[in-house]
Amino acid sequence: MILAKEMVRHRWASFLGTFAALAVGVAVISGSLALWASAQPRTPKPLAAAEVLIASPSYDPPEGGFLTYRPWSPEEVDQLVARTGRAPGVAAAIPDRTFYVQRLVDGRPVGNPRDAVHSGRGWASAGLSPYELVQGSAPDRPGGVVVDAALGVPVGGQLPVLTAAGPATWTVTGTIDGPGLYVDEATARSLAGGVTVIGLRLTPGADAERVADGLGLGALGKPLTGAERSAAEPAQDTRTRWLGAQLIIATVLVGGFVAVFVVASTCAFSAAQRRREIGLLRAIGATPGQVRRLLLAEVLLVALGAGVLGAIGGALLAPLLEGPFVAVGLEPAGFRVGLSWWAMAAALVAGLVVAAIGVWLSARRASRVPALDALREAAAEKRPMTLSRWIFGGLGVVVGGGLAALLPGSTAEQKPTIVLGSAMVLLVAAALLAPAVVVPVVRLVSWPFRRSATGMLVREGTAVAARRVASTAAPVLAAVGFAVLLVGTFQTANEAVGIEDTAKIPERAVAAPAAAPGLSEAAVQAQRGRSELSSVVYLASGEPIRATGAAEVDGLVAAPSLGWRVGESVPLRFVDGTVRSVAVAQVSDEVFIDTVMLPRALVRAHDPTALTEVVYLAGPFTPAAGAEELTARAYVEREAAEEGDLIDLFLAVLLGISVGYTGLAVANTLLMATYGRRQEFVTLHRTGATTGQTLRVVVVEALVAVGVGTLLGLAVAVPALFEARAGLAEEIGADVTLVMPWGTLAAVVGVCGALAVAASAVPFLRRGGRWG
Repeated sequence: MILAKEMVRHRWASFLGTFAALAVGVAVISGSLALWASAQPRTPKPLAAAEVLIASPSYDPPEGGFLTYRPWSPEEVDQLVARTGRAPGVAAAIPDRTFYVQRLVDGRPVGNPRDAVHSGRGWASAGLSPYELVQGSAPDRPGGVVVDAALGVPVGGQLPVLTAAGPATWTVTGTIDGPGLYVDEATARSLAGGVTVIGLRLTPGADAERVADGLGLGALGKPLTGAERSAAEPAQDTRTRWLGAQLIIATVLVGGFVAVFVVASTCAFSAAQRRREIGLLRAIGATPGQVRRLLLAEVLLVALGAGVLGAIGGALLAPLLEGPFVAVGLEPAGFRVGLSWWAMAAALVAGLVVAAIGVWLSARRASRVPALDALREAAAEKRPMTLSRWIFGGLGVVVGGGLAALLPGSTAEQKPTIVLGSAMVLLVAAALLAPAVVVPVVRLVSWPFRRSATGMLVREGTAVAARRVASTAAPVLAAVGFAVLLVGTFQTANEAVGIEDTAKIPERAVAAPAAAPGLSEAAVQAQRGRSELSSVVYLASGEPIRATGAAEVDGLVAAPSLGWRVGESVPLRFVDGTVRSVAVAQVSDEVFIDTVMLPRALVRAHDPTALTEVVYLAGPFTPAAGAEELTARAYVEREAAEEGDLIDLFLAVLLGISVGYTGLAVANTLLMATYGRRQEFVTLHRTGATTGQTLRVVVVEALVAVGVGTLLGLAVAVPALFEARAGLAEEIGADVTLVMPWGTLAAVVGVCGALAVAASAVPFLRRGGRWG
């Protein structure tokens, strides 16, 4: 351990890349775990004052998925409220009725449309919240409302709003110290769907667990206490948290994997440069095990310092992502990131494990070198390609080429997956075989400059140090190929989806939601055109299936996947909890899988919260609150952009991590290589080269390595993009324009080039050019 400390202190420059890679990796893991810990379901704030919550019967999909709570019928609600209200220890039983409502300012909806879906409540529900009435009184008749005091609307003021029925103007009767709009119970019943939660307020001193155990509800409902009450959060918030969790998991996995890759490559390069030093240790009696332990101890010491810095830094930076996560729909409103000590500790341990894994292979390889071979090793590389590189690189070419050969006989749906798989395998193969192709590629690129001094030195220096150049080019190759392939494929796919979806809309224009989650019934009725009312119905098992209401439908039209027959009577539970048996009038292939179509009036009667996604106009657009006119193409592009925002965020995180680590790998390799070439620079100076000329050679070598990596990455990614475009064009039956992500490519190459130049120039600037 003492020797390891001295080695780290003496050779600190060679550990900078490893330190940076581990610090960043631990910071990513620490911040991601802090986000994950803070993103766990919590009891909804509007229900937090209820010591016991009763949840309606749930459906757990056998294939996995989100738990769904089907609503009670109105009779069941009244029965449960009366029954639980008489239970010992219960002061009040209050059904929670929620509905969609948005405030209108100058005729336009304001606020977050996602939150507005359940921002309206009956005044009785205020008794389940920790909020208090600040001014005024409760709404006791239709048209009255209690609002958040933060809105600044005085008692007696008029509040224009938009509901699923249409626009209305309510009178403010009071203000409350929390979010939400609270109306009288009669209005809440008319605007809300069914009830899935009943809250119990207990008498002073009553034990929540004992009260819950004594209710004896059986299959009619499940009492929730303590942390279990988080199950009552809206289904939309649960799905939102799930999306955020996927990004966090992907970030941790990618960050950890790339950190191992960078640490392994930097340790391997460092061990190769220290062959003489290791040979000397072997010559004076060090065993292979002692050499391995020395290299492992060195990296663990570096990892400990980097881990502490990264763990604290990641935890402190994580709260900066609160706003962006909520803005793009990865976390619900009110998301807050707290300080998590276990997240920092876990990230620190993960950093130590990553460091140990990264150094293990290079330590084993270095410890096996015989002492005399290591001491006799010349500066020129005798074998840039090892046998394992040839084997696995060749295997990658065979597998990647084999996948590409499957394209002609594959279906249009299979082609994108095959193209991506083939390209990723070929990228790995290209990185492994890079030392074998570096020399011919550099000679080809530098051929016009072969007669200049700089060009000659770069060409010949590459020939004797192919592995060094490949160590710089390989991460650039992977980053460029990865970025171009993923971003280009997604952008080209978005172009194809836009063309396909637009072709499905015969109308030239549509009425679409404007700053609202959907169109109100009033906005729909003001238009001439076709539309569908989006809702859900529940089977006898409690399984929810999608239901749409259309004016042109006379009875129940079912998808074949449901297995129903024409004339069969099917009991359906609607959103308001009412159960009705509906006869199947038609089974149609034009209906989506596991979907039913019903008369619009029937759906509206049982789902007052339902909103319409779009109206395909058959006449001129009529202005309405929460609606705007768009061309069919503009509407399709807007819908794709909303989904694309999440994809763009995932890509930005994945590319940010991969490009960041690529830059670290490039910079660290060149930094160590420059420090290890002292004797070469001394010789150049003694033969008359100036500091500027030597610096020019080193910088050009670095840029050439980045250029070679870029060319090799493009050589794999661009053909794959063309194949992906061809597959998409075949799938939709129309020509698709290939989208080349020039901006992404320029950013990746620019970052790698800038870091390569800086890492090459720093040693010269630090020593003032004096190497002799």
